Amino acid sequence: MRSKCGNVLPLVLGLLLVLSILVTSMLRMPGTLRRNVSLVAKETQEMYFAESAVLAKLNGFPDGYFAELPIVESRILGPWTEWRVRDKFQFMLGSEYGRFSTSEWARCAIVLEQNLHERILHSVGLKNLSGNRRFFKLDSSDGLSAERTMAINVSAGDLTLDLGESRAFDSAFENLRSSRKSIRSFMANVEGDVKIRGNVHFDTLRIYATGSVSVQGNVAADFAEIFGLASVTVSGNVSLAGSLLSKQNIEISDRAQMKFPSVALAVGYRENRLVLLEKSVFEGLAIAPSGTVERDSSAKILDSTQALLPFCMDTRNVVFSRRRL
Repeated sequence: MRSKCGNVLPLVLGLLLVLSILVTSMLRMPGTLRRNVSLVAKETQEMYFAESAVLAKLNGFPDGYFAELPIVESRILGPWTEWRVRDKFQFMLGSEYGRFSTSEWARCAIVLEQNLHERILHSVGLKNLSGNRRFFKLDSSDGLSAERTMAINVSAGDLTLDLGESRAFDSAFENLRSSRKSIRSFMANVEGDVKIRGNVHFDTLRIYATGSVSVQGNVAADFAEIFGLASVTVSGNVSLAGSLLSKQNIEISDRAQMKFPSVALAVGYRENRLVLLEKSVFEGLAIAPSGTVERDSSAKILDSTQALLPFCMDTRNVVFSRRRL
């Protein structure tokens, strides 16, 4: 710990010195230029303080160790950890790559499954339904809306979201894309199967199903967490980023894309499979610890395991994404 602290302290002090010199130079500038430079200097200072705070936290310093640095807030976001500084900067962390046994992966999968299940069931405004339910359009009597978060619990029934034209490779593809429906957030816990299709974009999509989950058509999600006990299938002009989890099989096919950062984890007791077919693309970690990973010659896996292991794999944290909110 001492060696790590010794390495970070000079860097933090150096950043403070540079900012002090910058502020001193600003005092000699004309008014308009001074105001513009002052704004840039303020934003730069906030950025460096945020990055210094994250750097200190990564190296084991407790919150408040450096009085000048802001507090770093932490929460679990899907398979990864999110750190936020003053709600202005977001840092996404994965775990450093290493070799793990099947039992360790199984334990991690259980944690990911439980976190997703609890996040949906404890969400604000959860609606309890029973039997088969279908949502065919936005702002329907069922309440699916582009403006708000919706969470439902469907007992003893399947769920189908059929949202618009889904012909992925029609000649009017660009028109379909421009007319894509937009949904802020949708979450569902379903005691059955789930089918999602159509021409729709989700900011956030979370699905937990005791049966199979199928996503197809012109469906996109900026962040998705999907668990299907029996299977998860993603096909067609689907574009997702996030996690796919099943205790049996996962299949990604027909040009579907799992974008960075993504994790697909098929953890079962025997003969579970993770399959990539028909020009599908996967950017991240795709693994079947107790089964097989299969792909045909047209499918691509762009491996990013150095920074994408889930938080529940107990290794050193690594920042793989940062942005200003």
